[in-house]
Amino acid sequence: MILRPRVVDFSTHFPGPLASRHLSQLGADVIKVENRETGDGNRGTPPFVEGESPFHHFLNAGARSIAIDSRSPAWLRVTEALAGWADVVIVGNRPSTAARLHLDFERLVKVNDDLVYCLITGYGLAGPWSGYPAHGLNPEAYAGTIPLEWLADGRPTPRDDFRATGVTMAGVEAAIGILAALYRRDQGLGAQHVHVSMWESALSWLWRDVVVQLNTGTPWRGNKDIGPRYSTYRTADNRVILVCPTEQHFWERFCDVVGMPEGARSRGDWSSGADRGREFPQEYGEIQQRMATRTLDEWLRLLGDADVPVAPILDWTYAIDSDHARANGVLASIRTDKVEMQIPAIPVSVVSVGAGGPVDAARLAEDHKNKTAAVRSAPKLGQHSDEILAELGLSELTDQLSKAGS
Repeated sequence: MILRPRVVDFSTHFPGPLASRHLSQLGADVIKVENRETGDGNRGTPPFVEGESPFHHFLNAGARSIAIDSRSPAWLRVTEALAGWADVVIVGNRPSTAARLHLDFERLVKVNDDLVYCLITGYGLAGPWSGYPAHGLNPEAYAGTIPLEWLADGRPTPRDDFRATGVTMAGVEAAIGILAALYRRDQGLGAQHVHVSMWESALSWLWRDVVVQLNTGTPWRGNKDIGPRYSTYRTADNRVILVCPTEQHFWERFCDVVGMPEGARSRGDWSSGADRGREFPQEYGEIQQRMATRTLDEWLRLLGDADVPVAPILDWTYAIDSDHARANGVLASIRTDKVEMQIPAIPVSVVSVGAGGPVDAARLAEDHKNKTAAVRSAPKLGQHSDEILAELGLSELTDQLSKAGS
């Protein structure tokens, strides 16, 4: 069984590089194959810090880079050598484009009959939309995930705070599929084909909406409609607290701590295990009146001491700069020639604890905190071309790839 998978990433933009970024942090040796003139699409994505894209430094951290033009006479030799070297190949194109670039599964599996091949498409392998280009927010538009607002001049626009889910989830799902495929291959099942589309990934993000609508015929309730016992309230210092004592023992403790009116403690139907208070809309006012008497920190302390589930509504910039974020290694520092950048860590750690014996919880926490310690900074374009060609036994192509336009 392989201990350090070899990954060759031919993809550009977000989903494929995000998959290889996950694999790199988990120990894979990742080679990025990039366009000789422009690199992958993330190098040129604004905004820029000292002329460099933070997207590139996040997505390509830990990878090695070889730069070659797909029109180069050396393209076929290099790509086939890479496929023979690799455990995993990631391609981010429509099947027709992958075939035109000689990166289709049928060709590469002839080079390596144990290959794990991962194809990330916009809309899937079949159906009337499968040939559409997945440009920008297009897959999200087809999935119905884009919330709109109407401007004063009557123009519709996506909300400023909308973040596409399909591009991110496609990368995460691809990484999961690749790991499963590596396991299957190592069980003797041969080459594996992994596929995920951005469109399906965006739809899967709406799983709660989908499963409720399809099976009840009614929309899933939004957060505004869940009930007063699962809602947000303003505190005395004009901050916001999320109250969620929906189980009976939590609700009874909540009523005791905040001083709810007589009879409130016994309100509810607990036969399903929880009651969110939708049958008691007057509780919104009752709870808000009491939340407004103390600060957020006071309520967090009082309700926390009573083991009642509540939480502050924080801005993500506060959360990521917290002592808790530092204790869990949420950020990594990446040094470049020009600047030191902070990037998010991939939020998973895998620790080899050995066979038998107790697990040291402190060690697990420390290892999780340091999960990015071995991640190298993102490569310069073509930084490792000569090194990779030597590994592939293709050193005679070094001069050819170093020429402009090669």
